[in-house]
Amino acid sequence: MKVSRFRDLTLINQENDKFLVIACDSLGGIGNKPHDVVKVPEEVTGYYTARVAVMEVLSIGAEILAVIDTLSVEMEPTGRKIIKGIEKLLGEADIDVTALNGSTEENVPTCQTAMGITIIGEIKKDDIRANKSQKGDYVVLLGIPKMGDEVVNSPDEMCSIKDLRKLLTLGGVKEIYPVGSKGVLYEANHLAKANNTKLKVKENPKVDLKRSAGPASVVIFTIEEKDFPKLEREIDRPLEVIGQLI
Repeated sequence: MKVSRFRDLTLINQENDKFLVIACDSLGGIGNKPHDVVKVPEEVTGYYTARVAVMEVLSIGAEILAVIDTLSVEMEPTGRKIIKGIEKLLGEADIDVTALNGSTEENVPTCQTAMGITIIGEIKKDDIRANKSQKGDYVVLLGIPKMGDEVVNSPDEMCSIKDLRKLLTLGGVKEIYPVGSKGVLYEANHLAKANNTKLKVKENPKVDLKRSAGPASVVIFTIEEKDFPKLEREIDRPLEVIGQLI
């Protein structure tokens, strides 16, 4: 089959031994318009909506080729501010802003913020970080789950784009799963099942593993027990072994 799914990603099989990797995310009612339910600056709206899909594509090792925003608001002033937030995120991810394109709503006045984003990447089939984990691997949490106002108020406790980039370069890291609204435990069990294993959860974890992690505020990853101490010295954000694959 030419098109397949992995987690929230669409993989398109190319004839050149590569996959096109596509992720998307959407948002509504969060911004600075009169009928928005959650009031935040428009730059924050753009930044965190882009963050989710960018992290999904980066997490399997793909190179990002294109970023498409579909903004259901006018360009001036709301759209321009949202795009500024997206551009900030792309800068942190070392993605050239020329990869960004999109559209806005210029025909109908809008009273509530809404947007979508699509990320397109590419990766060699042999390099994809999917279904690489094995029995005995640690499942490690990077960051503390945040949602709502916590996202803006406690950014130093979240997994940043730079942290994710660093994980991709460190030896021993096998798979990386960004965690969003379904929570850490859901994603960890999904990872275990995808690798034909089961998750043995550590007793008394420091964080609530069922709590929403909002806009991919944390990631989980797998690594062999022997490789964990070295990696732990390389990461300055909160790290916790939450379980092991059995």
